[in-house]
Amino acid sequence: MSLADKKKSEGKLKKKSISRRLSSSLVICIAIICLVFIVIIYFKKMNDSNKILINEAREYQKLITSSLSVPLWDIDRDSIQEIGTSYMQHNLICRLLIVDQMNRVLFSDQKQKQDNAIQFEWKVFYNQETIGRVEMDVNSEFYHQKNRELFVSSLLTLLVAVMMISLTTGFFLKAILKKPFEELGVIVESYSQGNYDKTQTSYIEFDQFVKVLNQMALKIIKQNEELEQRVNARTKELNEANKELKKLAILSEEANRAKSEFLTNVSHELRTPMNGIMGMATILEDLGLDESYLQCVTIIQSSTRDLLSLINDLLDYSSLNTGQLKLNLSLFDLKGTVSQIIKIFEVKAQNKSLQLKHHFAENIPEKVFGDPIRLQQVIANLMNNAIKFTETGEINMNVGIQRDTSDETIVIFQIIDTGIGILQEDMKHLFKLFSQVDGSVTRKYGGTGLGLIISKKLVELMGGKINVNSEKDKGSTFWFTLSFNKNNHHQE
Repeated sequence: MSLADKKKSEGKLKKKSISRRLSSSLVICIAIICLVFIVIIYFKKMNDSNKILINEAREYQKLITSSLSVPLWDIDRDSIQEIGTSYMQHNLICRLLIVDQMNRVLFSDQKQKQDNAIQFEWKVFYNQETIGRVEMDVNSEFYHQKNRELFVSSLLTLLVAVMMISLTTGFFLKAILKKPFEELGVIVESYSQGNYDKTQTSYIEFDQFVKVLNQMALKIIKQNEELEQRVNARTKELNEANKELKKLAILSEEANRAKSEFLTNVSHELRTPMNGIMGMATILEDLGLDESYLQCVTIIQSSTRDLLSLINDLLDYSSLNTGQLKLNLSLFDLKGTVSQIIKIFEVKAQNKSLQLKHHFAENIPEKVFGDPIRLQQVIANLMNNAIKFTETGEINMNVGIQRDTSDETIVIFQIIDTGIGILQEDMKHLFKLFSQVDGSVTRKYGGTGLGLIISKKLVELMGGKINVNSEKDKGSTFWFTLSFNKNNHHQE
């Protein structure tokens, strides 16, 4: 769970009062106990009422039996009717049936039918001889109604008692718990403010809690002291390390500066004799030497040009690495500049029987503001690699628009060859100083890999990007983008 989710869940958490919860729990316990007590009393009353009801019914049974003994013997219907009517006046009796020994009904009467009536049936004897039978239903609703009224009144009394207990216990618990929790709050607040002095409480219930707090405080104090010692030791180590790093950085900077100056000076010194050698080779070529000597002069010229190209690359790399190389920005013809450098490589491509093609998109701007010399240098490096690593097929140079807005035009340059290609795992070696993807490639084709890193630094200096897409034995596509500002164009 994230920190934002935790804060959100904490914000939704409802705060509860301990005194209210305690009083609620106490009231609920009391209410449950009283309710159980009332239910027990209710069922006990119901049982007692049933016993009283049965006892009264037994008394009526005795009275009715003694009253009917003689009339049933004499079959005195009028007396029997009078006796039955008199007993039906009682609220307890809801049905009465009197029959003689021949099962002839002598009296039958019934009040409103009662579902919970208790039925009694007995025989009437006279001189140990059965002279009739009596059926009597006793109404228990009267006693049950009284029990229900008692139950309802008990519940109402319980409700009032619970309300009173809730109010009083809430008040007293809040008053009782206020001081202990205020004291506990003061203790916790002192700890939160970093005051870890040993604290005591006047309440037994909080002794263990305060004891744990004191133990935690001791641990925190000890950890803080250890942490402070570690921080001081690490700070001292870092300060010493920073001093050493500053010294090393100064030495490294001086060494790089000295190396760059040495490389620049040596390169400049090498260019002078190289130009002299090239001049003398040209003079020898014009002297009309025979074929064997002329071939030696040609080798001297080729080797001198390669060496001079390497020296120029070293000078450019040194200038780029030290930040001394500056762009010479001007308004130039983009198509003409690209076409000019492509024509230089047409002869070299024809010597290897390769087709060199180029294509410009229709919406290419005629004039752009940038450094045409450095643009030609990048194209020359990439084109030279494409011809070097392509034995058969063709090389295409495409120039198009990647994005065109009101403020700038981003032009993409693509050099596509059908050469040896590059494995995906070897891509990481590209654009690195003096690096080629395979040692066998270096032995076969030569080169230092300096051209690609110079091209990368030049493209980045001009505010662009450079990269390659390639597949082994299927060729490569080196591409780079440059952004030309339209505002500078208009200013020119």
